[in-house]
Amino acid sequence: MPVTHKKSRSPRKASARSGTLTVGFTTSLVSNVGKAFVSRKAKHGLLSGFASALKRAEQTGKSVRMTVLVDPSAGVPRIDVEEIAAHKEDALDTALAAARQRGSARVAEILNGTDMLSADAFADEIGATRETVHKKRRRHEVLGLEGPKRGVRFPKWQVSESGGLIPSLPQLFEALGDRPWTIYRFLLEEHGELDGRTGLEALRAGRIADVMATAETIGSGGFS
Repeated sequence: MPVTHKKSRSPRKASARSGTLTVGFTTSLVSNVGKAFVSRKAKHGLLSGFASALKRAEQTGKSVRMTVLVDPSAGVPRIDVEEIAAHKEDALDTALAAARQRGSARVAEILNGTDMLSADAFADEIGATRETVHKKRRRHEVLGLEGPKRGVRFPKWQVSESGGLIPSLPQLFEALGDRPWTIYRFLLEEHGELDGRTGLEALRAGRIADVMATAETIGSGGFS
C-alpha cells in the first residue's frame, strides 16, 4: 500500500492485507528535528507507532493515517493513528457488491421453490422427454431459469391445468429479449396496462395482443 509523507523525506512503502496507511510528519522548530529523530527513544517510538498503524489497517481493513509530531522540547515524538473515511467510489463498490449478493440470494430462493422442476420432472409434467424439453427451451417455447449452482429449473406454473404451455411465449421473448429472468418477472408481475393482471394471467385469458403491446413498451424503455 502507498505511504505518503508530507515533508521532504524519502518515500517509503508499507503493505498490509487491506486498507491504506498514510504517514505524515508534523514538526516544530525544524532545526531541532534531527536531534529528536536520532535518539534511541525516538527511533523506538517511530517503529512501534508504524507497527501499530499497520496492524490496525490489517485488522480493520480500512485506510489509516499515521501522524508523527516532533516537538524539540519532548524526547519522544508523539504518534497518532486514525482511520480515514472511505472514498465515495469505495462506498459505491460496497453497495453494489451487497446488492449483487442480495440478488444471488433471491435467485437461489426462487430456484429452491417447490414449483421449480428439473428437466426430467418437467418432461414428466408435459409428457415429453428430457431432450424435448431442452429443445423447447432453446426455441423459447418453455421458460427455463438458470442459477449459479442448481442449473436450469422450469417453473411448474407455466403448464396449465389442461397441460397447455404459455401462449405466444416465443413472441414474448422477441419483445423482451433473450433474458429468461426478465420473462419470469414480466409473467408474474401485475401490470396496469393489463387491468392489474399478471402477464401470465392475461395470456391465459387470451389477451395476447394487449400483452405483447405491454411487453414491447417495457422492452423499449425498461420496467418502471
